[in-house]
Amino acid sequence: MSKNNPILQVKDLTVSFNAFAGKVQAVRGVSFDLNKGETLCIVGESGSGKSVTNKAIMGILSKNAVIDRGEILYDGMDLTKLTEEQFCQIRGKRIAMVFQDPIASLNPRMTVQEIIAEGLKIKGIKDEATVRNMVGEALYRVGLLPEHATRYPHEFSGGQRQRIGIARALAVDPEFIVCDEPISALDVSIQAQV
Repeated sequence: MSKNNPILQVKDLTVSFNAFAGKVQAVRGVSFDLNKGETLCIVGESGSGKSVTNKAIMGILSKNAVIDRGEILYDGMDLTKLTEEQFCQIRGKRIAMVFQDPIASLNPRMTVQEIIAEGLKIKGIKDEATVRNMVGEALYRVGLLPEHATRYPHEFSGGQRQRIGIARALAVDPEFIVCDEPISALDVSIQAQV
């Protein structure tokens, strides 16, 4: 894709939250384009709306959030207009996310195998042997062993849990990955690999 045909366009995105004291503005007029093969970094101080922008792209804003105006265009679709059912056709299949907080984003009742396999099965890969191999490969790519797949998130350090979140996103081979501080919990050598 060329500069004339970005994979993702965010145009004048404005998001607020309905709070007890009234409406709270979180994102005001954010615009950017992402072209295939590019890495785009959004930089700002804590509380500036980076995570809210990421969650708006993924369609996972909290119930009290309101997209006041703007568009998020992906593959000819305005993501701000999709129903949850429509979003499920692209989230985890074509776009993935690495969350800032691996503890909150990994289900403690699921093994690592189940966590990573969930996205693969949503994508349509049903053969258990194939899924198991793909999970092992994803773990290996982030510096973990395939044997770790049988363990639960609480059995890992914070940096290892972050790697599991990265493996989950990479496993589905998405068109692009939204990352919310994906390497903050990782040691320097793993940061460089990521």
